[in-house]
Amino acid sequence: MEDVTPEQLIERANRIGELADAEADRADREAGFSDELRQAVHDAGLHLLLRPKRYGGFGFGPRVFSETVRAVARHNTAAAWVTFFMSLHEQWVAFLPPEGRQEIYDSDGFVADIFFPIGKVEYVDGGVRLSGQWNFGSGVLWCKWIGLGAIVEVPGFGDPQPCLVTVDTAELEVVRNWDTFGLRGTGSHGVKVDSVFVPWRRVLPLAHLKSTGQPVGGEYDEDEPIYREPFMPSFCLGFGAMCLGSAERVVDELRRRIRERQRVLLGMKEWESPIAQRNLGECAVELAKIEAMHEAYIQQLEDWVAANTPLVPAEDSNRLGAWRSSIAKMSSDLAFRSIELLGGMAAYKGDYLERTARDLFMVSLQVGQLYDDNMMYYGRTQYGLGGHPLL
Repeated sequence: MEDVTPEQLIERANRIGELADAEADRADREAGFSDELRQAVHDAGLHLLLRPKRYGGFGFGPRVFSETVRAVARHNTAAAWVTFFMSLHEQWVAFLPPEGRQEIYDSDGFVADIFFPIGKVEYVDGGVRLSGQWNFGSGVLWCKWIGLGAIVEVPGFGDPQPCLVTVDTAELEVVRNWDTFGLRGTGSHGVKVDSVFVPWRRVLPLAHLKSTGQPVGGEYDEDEPIYREPFMPSFCLGFGAMCLGSAERVVDELRRRIRERQRVLLGMKEWESPIAQRNLGECAVELAKIEAMHEAYIQQLEDWVAANTPLVPAEDSNRLGAWRSSIAKMSSDLAFRSIELLGGMAAYKGDYLERTARDLFMVSLQVGQLYDDNMMYYGRTQYGLGGHPLL
């Protein structure tokens, strides 16, 4: 395992962000970043952030993970999304049976996933045959493996439950249907699978994971951060990190452009206007709110790691869901507000603010970040009712 410091990882993340920024227009047009950027992410070892050390990973905790994603996001939101996912998806691999973990980690290939349990399975000797079609496979063109959702009765784990059934991407068809408003560079195409055999070692029972917080089959190091914190709040940390990094860049751009803008009709520089000064102050305060809420989220995870708390009450996990969806909404609103304040010149296709506003809006639409859903479920838990089914 390479000996690397958090500072070195953040420096590498900044370099990845610069490379992504340079090809942002092409990635937006072609619905995916280049193979060259994929190789740069792999060479930088960013996918190893959360992987347990026994499998050659760095085994870092929430803060380092967040700061790395945030660094990429200061340059490009879509690149932060795929960088986040290439690291993040190694987290659930660490909860597979030991043989499955070893197989996937030994390949050192990127991992994608689509949680929706819509696949069909046929039970065969040693595993299942999986069929179906799923959408939203972020970064699938970069990946060797993808976990696909299906309801499966796993031997020894009781009734059928939602599972991730992990397929080698060489055995599936990529359905190139990613033609969206924003986050186009993530290349989140669909996939189609037709009766592909998957051994039990590559099937992760999610209800078991949610109820126990422990990997299938044991054989894990209890000191690893990913085993010491609640799975889904940890799994979703990067959404807030990418929103914060992007929002920081948005406010920097707004400040600079207000300074440079000449209001011909008013006969003055924009920054000299008390109204513009007031608007910039308001946006800076919004950024401070986003940063404070994300910091509270990180600190809660860090406290849970320190106390070895893989399971928490529904109200606690749903509180973090409410914070995270608030961060996504505030960041999206801030980006669109910046365009509104700068006028039509900021609305051209390919403008940084135009692209970032679209990307941040799409982050807020991700199923786990939906504002109304998360507020409803958080409110439910305060009356002792059930929370978000994913949290």
